[in-house]
Amino acid sequence: MGMKIQDGKGSGREAEVCILNRLHTDSVVFSAISAISRTEGEAYVWTATADWGADKNVLWLRNDSTVKVLHIERIVACVAATAVVEVWVGTGNAVAGTIVTGVCMNRSVNNVAQATCRHTNTGVDAGAGMTLLATYQMPATNVHDVNLDGALILGYLSEVAINIVTDVASSSFNIHGWFDAKEHL
Repeated sequence: MGMKIQDGKGSGREAEVCILNRLHTDSVVFSAISAISRTEGEAYVWTATADWGADKNVLWLRNDSTVKVLHIERIVACVAATAVVEVWVGTGNAVAGTIVTGVCMNRSVNNVAQATCRHTNTGVDAGAGMTLLATYQMPATNVHDVNLDGALILGYLSEVAINIVTDVASSSFNIHGWFDAKEHL
């Protein structure tokens, strides 16, 4: 039989300790993007599908928030044919191309993302302020999940761009991300 510890605040709540003096607890664990979606309603998905052609910028995303950083959780792609895909990061590109609206993942709040996103924003990969982060060879008709686990962090006016090098038929690309206050870093 274990010993019981009271919470110390007079609520009458107790916790049981085993014979080895170990407290038994349970926890519920959420990923960062899930927790932010639940508590803040600040998790979003930006998506575009098109027949891109060769060497086109598929998605370009810029953080417009002066008070929150944008964590890129993952990039998900489904290409119609084997393709080479590049991920670029940087700042200073002109806004061009077709508007892509971020969809709030917490459908109970429907917040609007403090970001600018476009598809077919010409020449982003060649921009003076851009750096190649990664290159991926993607086989046809598979779903490719580039899990960045929120480690790619965009500050104010920082950008991420996905460029498809190979000419393929209609393909889909998604960027999943979440905003967090700078003081949490």
